[in-house]
Amino acid sequence: MPKKVDVKGLQEQRLAHRQKVRKYPPSKVYLQVLGSGAPGAPRSLYVFTEQARYLFNCGEGTQRLAHEHKVKLGMVEHILVTHKSWENIGGLPGMLLTLQDTGVPHVTLHGPPGIDSLYYDTRHFMQFRDLKIFYRDYEEDGGKFGERNDPLIVQNVPLWAKLTDSTLPDRPIESSCVERALEEVEELYARERSRQKKRSLVHLDATERAAKRHKQDISAKCRNLVMAYICRPPPKAGALLLEKCVSAGVPPGPLLGELKGGKDVTLPNGTIVRAADVTAPDDPGPVFIVVEAPTEQYLDALLESEALALYQSGANSKGDLADVVVHFTPAPVMEHPRYREWMSRFSPLTTHIIINETSSCMGSKAVHRIQYKLNLLSDSLFPLLSDKGIPIKETTGSDDTDWDQENGDVNLMEQNGNNGSLERAEGRNFNSDVGPTHQATTLLTYHIRPKINIDRSNALILEPHSYIQECYEVKTFESILDQTKSKLEALKPNDDGSTLKTDSYPNVIFLGTGSCMPNKTRNTSGVLLNISSEKLLIMDCGEGTYGQLVRLLGVSKSDQVLRKLTAVYVSHLHADHHIGFIRLLQARRKAFQQVGIDNVPKLLLFAPNKIMIYLSSYHINFEPIINDFTLYGNQNLLSTNFQLDHESYTNVCSQLDMKKIEMTFVIHCPNSFGVAWTHNDGWKIVYSGDTMPCKGLVNIGNDCDLLIHEATMEDELEEDAKIKTHCTTSQAIQVGQDMNARFILLTHFSQRYAKVPIINDLPINVGIAFDNMKVSLSALPILHLMNEALVSMFAEDYDDMLEKTARKRIARERLEKQLEEHKDLGSQPGVSLERSHVA
Repeated sequence: MPKKVDVKGLQEQRLAHRQKVRKYPPSKVYLQVLGSGAPGAPRSLYVFTEQARYLFNCGEGTQRLAHEHKVKLGMVEHILVTHKSWENIGGLPGMLLTLQDTGVPHVTLHGPPGIDSLYYDTRHFMQFRDLKIFYRDYEEDGGKFGERNDPLIVQNVPLWAKLTDSTLPDRPIESSCVERALEEVEELYARERSRQKKRSLVHLDATERAAKRHKQDISAKCRNLVMAYICRPPPKAGALLLEKCVSAGVPPGPLLGELKGGKDVTLPNGTIVRAADVTAPDDPGPVFIVVEAPTEQYLDALLESEALALYQSGANSKGDLADVVVHFTPAPVMEHPRYREWMSRFSPLTTHIIINETSSCMGSKAVHRIQYKLNLLSDSLFPLLSDKGIPIKETTGSDDTDWDQENGDVNLMEQNGNNGSLERAEGRNFNSDVGPTHQATTLLTYHIRPKINIDRSNALILEPHSYIQECYEVKTFESILDQTKSKLEALKPNDDGSTLKTDSYPNVIFLGTGSCMPNKTRNTSGVLLNISSEKLLIMDCGEGTYGQLVRLLGVSKSDQVLRKLTAVYVSHLHADHHIGFIRLLQARRKAFQQVGIDNVPKLLLFAPNKIMIYLSSYHINFEPIINDFTLYGNQNLLSTNFQLDHESYTNVCSQLDMKKIEMTFVIHCPNSFGVAWTHNDGWKIVYSGDTMPCKGLVNIGNDCDLLIHEATMEDELEEDAKIKTHCTTSQAIQVGQDMNARFILLTHFSQRYAKVPIINDLPINVGIAFDNMKVSLSALPILHLMNEALVSMFAEDYDDMLEKTARKRIARERLEKQLEEHKDLGSQPGVSLERSHVA
């Protein structure tokens, strides 16, 4: 049976711990950058206190970085959004699911009105049964929240854009359109619910409709509102100075406790000892500010804000001067003279941390680590990543790196751009009047209590030599690698003399090969199909798909790819298969605009019709996106019930150079689809999406050149696969054999198989997909040659998986034996089943 999490038990533990630690103000508070804002990376700031955690903005990929770097999310209580943009909230759906799984009982969202619509409109494909999600209006209690027993006191500062006729946004689609779509979707989903629940959701009364319409109106009016946050921990009494107590003659005992509590005491000899004389000065609570000005239209509000001015150089007291300001403002706005003027109004001692696209650190070491290893097998199939944002530790004779002896930090040598040149990463000033300024990198930390300021001790460093050495520590690896290389060299070379040719068309790039949630080495589903040198499509796009593209190809080449992107296919509406679509859409628009094309050609979107409720609501509540794509419902392209009109079908086939596009229902959640693409040149590629073994997929995939099929579970977990409506590896292979597929590539592995799945007797026409793997049809025959080397490369992980599987098998057999004994005992004459039991 699948592993079950006792969410209720975890929640009880969280609440008990919360009550216990709220008695005293936090003694430890620090800010830590999770996502640096680099192109393709999330933008997010994590604030730690002993009592609770806070998250400022939550871009796509935030939860993945938190998982890799062991940033604890179990005590996150507040998520604060500065501006309603996908860059700030793209990771929120996945983050909320993670918080639910870790036992967080409730979380409060803060920010401009409408951000709560994101989780409301994803409720059809994301269930938050065990997590209560609240939205706190920015005007509630004057925009202030947090009491003296809370770890942070936060003041919202609303900033409105000053719009002119030329800067007014495009008119959003009418709320009534979204409302009609909502009603249609509720009807379509009703068959998944009980009749009672169906009636309560579908037949909304006039009051509910009016309330929803009112919320949409408010959200639309607040499109041009951003939120700054002024934060400070509550005051903390100064520590008791024992040396001074001893000098004053205070004996051990209760008098020390009274002095620590701030009370003056009288000694037995009549001497009065003042608490102020034997304690350190009170910590009033350092101030930090989080701010974003998305465009120049917000500069007036920023410069005129009286609330923010209280913490600039004209502050009433030294304790009110901002200690640190975190800027989510984009680079062009930060370079504006008026923004620099606003920054200069802070004390020269105020530190500034910048989280925006100027950063280059994408934040993940793990993806590089596995790619360096896979690259040993083939530079063509597993090219090294183009992400140059993490410095590389160069190997010297002593295998040392230059270390900063003063603070224990690595002398960060940030790789500059695409040329790999190294520069020292130091604070920089915008002008002489602005305090130290630091461009964000993942895990950059700023301690405000106790005050340590900038801390780079967790700075990311790549160590390729160490990663490769890990492979060779396996005794059999070197010989197996040599044998594999010899077999590859023995293959007939291509015309250019190379063994492999992965650039011929069609070719496939895997951007995500994991299921459900991203982990360090496998992102959620994403498959890029290069149709020709001018056209490509993407099949499924889980969270972080755009980031995977940038990490593999770099920003410039990713932009080229996006300008060639003609279509996106979504197999079903589980979040791990489509939540990255909006970021992909926005990046594509920007890629065209950067080459002077403002009239961006519409993207073809093949997806279940129900996706429109989510996309339409985002269009109203956040940013305009509807005009960037044309939806073709998968239901209209079914091979057994084709409904798309001839003209539209001819048009989409022409745009993709396809002779035929066929879809079929598959066995997973309602409205799950598989697809077969047949090109004008005759090749045929089939993609299963998520499914159990499915006859319909076999029918449309007959005699295909390549089947890309999910293989979520190993064969021993067939019952688990059945419960979750997925396939085992052998089942997926059998589907390929049934349809007479020339080659089969397995993907969508459970995250328990982070490195390599457990597969017995892999046929020669079957390969295992990895993230950042590029393969053409001509290169498919060599994949099976690498299987032995892969098992050896990840031997420790593979052995661990085998051991876990063996333990599960023993436990299952023991349970089956006990049940059989229980059954036999109950069948004996005179023995009651109610009295019998299993030990």
